[in-house]
Amino acid sequence: MKTKCLIVDDEPLSIKLIRNHLSNLDDFIIVGEARNAMDALTILEKNQVDLVFLDINMPKISGIELLKSLQKPPQVIIISAHKEYAIDGFELNVIDYLLKPISFDRFLKAINKYKSFKQNTVTKNIQTNYPEVNNILSIKDNKKVYNIKLNDIQFIESMREYVKFHLDEETIVIKCALSKLEENLPAELFIRIHKSFIIPINKVKVLSATYVEIGKKKIPIGRNYKSFAIKTISNLGFTI
Repeated sequence: MKTKCLIVDDEPLSIKLIRNHLSNLDDFIIVGEARNAMDALTILEKNQVDLVFLDINMPKISGIELLKSLQKPPQVIIISAHKEYAIDGFELNVIDYLLKPISFDRFLKAINKYKSFKQNTVTKNIQTNYPEVNNILSIKDNKKVYNIKLNDIQFIESMREYVKFHLDEETIVIKCALSKLEENLPAELFIRIHKSFIIPINKVKVLSATYVEIGKKKIPIGRNYKSFAIKTISNLGFTI
């Protein structure tokens, strides 16, 4: 059975790009396109929709407001030019958050997340993958399962074969490779700035050429990560 999709975006070029990406997938069809939230509601009332590609910044009613208004929303992949709404999106259990312009490779990754969700094959074991559909990391370590909110993470520190989660109220140490953890954290929310540190982008208070400051902690920026880290964090309005 084909996945029925709705594209909601007030930018015609963005709609065209998503349409072109979907045309490469035999098991996905488009049942509607909308330039605003009201048109999207009309399409949702008249059609079965499995997956919505939803822009956030739209006239009158935003994508977030539209999503909150739906009692039984379809699965949603957010498409946006703005990183700052990513936390809001994941708190509403979206499948993924894509930043414009969207490459086909990144688009396909989001599609695979949707397929994994539908097939219910995502495991709670950190050695394979994290749940992709909400902002909770359910990490299995030996016989314990740790449920960690993305919002609570101040930063993540490597300790050889272990990682330490520095949270708002506590720290948790789990046996896991930092590289494996990096692969499964949302790229729109977290960035590796050092061989030993991953940080949530929205928690950065101070940015310098050699470190970031989160809360009262100064976290070094590694030489091999410097260019990408400074460019990414500077997009939020920081200057150095």
